[in-house]
Amino acid sequence: MSTQQPVEQVDATQSPVPAERDTGTKIFLMLLFAVASFYAAVLLYHAANPVEQAAADAGFLENCRQICLKYGLVSSGNVRKDAETYIRVAQRERLTESLAQILQSDSTSVPSQQHPLLHQAAPPVSLPDDGQQLTSLQQLGLNRPVVVVFYLGYGCSHCVAQLVSLERDLHYFRELDADIVAISADSPQHTAARFQQYGRFAFSVLSDEDRQAAAEWDVFHPATEQSEELMDHGTFVVDRNGQVIWAFRGKEPFLDNRSLLQVIAKSQGLLPEPVAQAP
Repeated sequence: MSTQQPVEQVDATQSPVPAERDTGTKIFLMLLFAVASFYAAVLLYHAANPVEQAAADAGFLENCRQICLKYGLVSSGNVRKDAETYIRVAQRERLTESLAQILQSDSTSVPSQQHPLLHQAAPPVSLPDDGQQLTSLQQLGLNRPVVVVFYLGYGCSHCVAQLVSLERDLHYFRELDADIVAISADSPQHTAARFQQYGRFAFSVLSDEDRQAAAEWDVFHPATEQSEELMDHGTFVVDRNGQVIWAFRGKEPFLDNRSLLQVIAKSQGLLPEPVAQAP
């Protein structure tokens, strides 16, 4: 006679065992973990490298971090948008008056810094643009002034900010028959890709991939056993005779276009004569 096994009773109040997470959920959790890890690393870096202890010759990323902290900027991932934000918080003024009013204004232009090229012939520059066409500084500045800008690359929003600012005021420079050329270590392909993404500028943007031109203009110094690699922002005014008449180097780009216009106008004898004071 067979013995019947008791039937196990199931507690209806118990919740069913959850099904195994699907692949999409796993991928989402992995991405969430990666983002959290990234921000944790950033916080640790900031804690270990406070602003007041940063080295003067800090690298490119540290320099960008310092500038963002200084103005309270947070990257949006859109270089052009971040450049415009930087202009709003860092530029002293936005030019809106006529060129005649700018040149007649009482504001004093920023004096030139000391620089090895000051009052010397500008070093020759012949570099490819975003279309791989060689462009010569001597051709651009043939019988007219040129503003030469060395920027750190299109991955740097505050670097691009100077180019955006010059583009906005380009009509003033054109009135003075002056040209503008911007130079970085970005490849022509990289510059072309950024132009396609954000729009191109109406002046020449050249590629100095080996930074030879930057070194000749004394804004780049390669790393040595004693010091790290150093790349500064550089802005120069070259007069119609090919001589460097004004120079700026620094950790931040030069955004005072009023000063550049006044320097160019003075080199052409276009600034109004100072009013003589009565005895």
